This record gives sequence, structure tokens and C-alpha cells, in this order.
Amino acid sequence: MKEKFLKILPYSGYVLFVSLGLLVFFVAAFLVVVVRTKEEQKVMMPYVIGKNYIEVHNELQRLQLKVRLESERIPEKTDGIILSQSIDAGKEVEAGSKLYLTVNIGFDRVTIPDVKGQDLKRAKAILEKVLSGEVYVPLQIGGITYVPSVGDEPPDTIIDQIPAPGKETHSGEKIYLLVTEANTDKKSNQSLKEGSDESKIVGIPVPFVVDYLQRKKIPYRIKEATKPEFRDGHGLVSSYELKPNGAEIGTFYLKPSTSLVHDYEFLEYEIDDDDIYSAKLSYTKPGEDVEIEKEILTSQAFKEDEIVRLVVHRFTNAKVTLIGKETGVAKVWKLKGNY
Repeated sequence: MKEKFLKILPYSGYVLFVSLGLLVFFVAAFLVVVVRTKEEQKVMMPYVIGKNYIEVHNELQRLQLKVRLESERIPEKTDGIILSQSIDAGKEVEAGSKLYLTVNIGFDRVTIPDVKGQDLKRAKAILEKVLSGEVYVPLQIGGITYVPSVGDEPPDTIIDQIPAPGKETHSGEKIYLLVTEANTDKKSNQSLKEGSDESKIVGIPVPFVVDYLQRKKIPYRIKEATKPEFRDGHGLVSSYELKPNGAEIGTFYLKPSTSLVHDYEFLEYEIDDDDIYSAKLSYTKPGEDVEIEKEILTSQAFKEDEIVRLVVHRFTNAKVTLIGKETGVAKVWKLKGNY
């Protein structure tokens, strides 16, 4: 028995030596991984002062920095730009560090007033003094579009506006007005007339151009949407051409965020059957029970596989219905005005 034990002893010592060696190796490897992981969690702070917070938000998220926003109001500086950062640019910090950014609120917060039904002179006066907190601020008019009166609509009167009344926004947002033509020969530089050159129409909200064409019984087609260079071009006309068979409209468009109550919707549908199609927009104003219905496409011929495109401005729950004269309802879009 003693001899057997002495024979096993050298082997057990060898096993112990190997085991200790492996243990040391794994401990060393673990420490290397821990050190490297800790080093990998270090991030370099970028310089973000002067940039718009929206532009750097994703980058700061990627760096795993916990951003805390503070605000300051400097009217002469651009709304949304970063005024200061709590961590100096170029400094190496651990991921998860808190970063305090001071962001400029360059505009006063306002609620868009309702100027529908007002004559243009009165509407301009209202927009010159919009209450923001305890002070009055002006709203900038982005464009005035004149259209022919229908029925008993009085001349030189606001019949539509974008943004719609009640929108919570800032004083830097432009407001566009749709106005009935005056009885005089006075013309706006944005009055839509047959033969108007493209430069007078580009930049008008697409729904306003559609309204004009509907009133003049001019058929139209909307081309595929293109992305604007700047967000404030979203929903506006990018090109316009009046052809013998009708008008062709180009539009700037960005896919709307589901968090936006007021926004443009670009609708597309591939026609199944040759037919004469019309489309109507129906909605109920917030706080009212009366449903408003408006035809936005009237008796236009579309062939099978052709694409019909529509652009509407959503500010409440709405429905758009595309109807074939012979084939009946082709498509219904239900648009949510709140989220």
C-alpha cells in the first residue's frame, strides 16, 4: 500500500502544479478582460456647443451619456442650439456619466389663434399680437394664397389656415393663409392664376394649391414626394406645372412622427380598376359634433395600376375616402389627430 502511494505521489504533484497554473492563467485572463472592459467604457466627449440638440441627440445616446437638459432664453440666438456643456470637449469620461446641456429657447411659446372667417386686415392684426405668457409676440405669415370665392363666401376673407387653430407651438413657426380673392384687381404675389409661373406657387402648402384647383375645376396629379433640405419645407409645393390635361404638383414631404398632432399626410393608392375617381376628407372639429366633409379630388380618370396620391393636413381625427364612380369605395384612410 505504501509503495502504491509513493508511486501516485509524483503524479498528484504534477496535477496540482497544472491546476495551479490553470488557475493563475484564468485569474490573469479575467483581470485583463476586466481592465479592458473598463477601458472600453471610456468615451471621448465631443464639442456640441452651437449645434442643435436634435442633431447631436443620437450621438450622445451612442456614447451612453446620461443627458440632462437645462434651458435659457436668448431671443437673438437660434431656437434649440446648445449654449453650454458641463463636460469639456475632448475629455475622456466613463460611459453613463451625467452630461448637463443648456439649450436655448429662442422663441416664445404660443397657441395658434383662429383667424378663419376674419377679413385679411383683421387677421393680420390678430397675428401681430399673440399672447405668450404675459407678453404679446407676433406670428410670421409664411404665405397668403388667394382663391376664387365659392357660394356666399365674402371676398378678402380667411377660409383656411395652416397650422390649424389651437396648435401649441413657438412664435418662430410660420402660418399660411388661404384667402378669397378681393373684388378689386389687386393680386398677391402668391395668387394662383392659370399661367402663373412656378416661382409664385412653389412654397405654398399643397392642400391650398389643391383647394384652388378644385375650385377652378382643374384636374391634377401629385408626383412622388421628395425630401426637403430643411424641415420647414415639409408639406409645401416643390414644383408646379400646368399642362393641357391638368396640373402636376411636386411636394416636399417627411414621414410624420406619431407624436405630432398637427402634420401633413401623404397618401398613396394603386388603382385596381379603370374608373372615374373622387376623394373626400371628413373630420369633426375638436369640441364640436358637426362633421365637416370636403371633396379634395373630383371626377378624375385613373387607369388600373396607376398611382393616385393625395396630401392633407391633419389636426384632428380624420378620414379620407377614395371612391370609384362605378366600382364604389376603393380605399379608406383613417388618420389619428392625437396620440
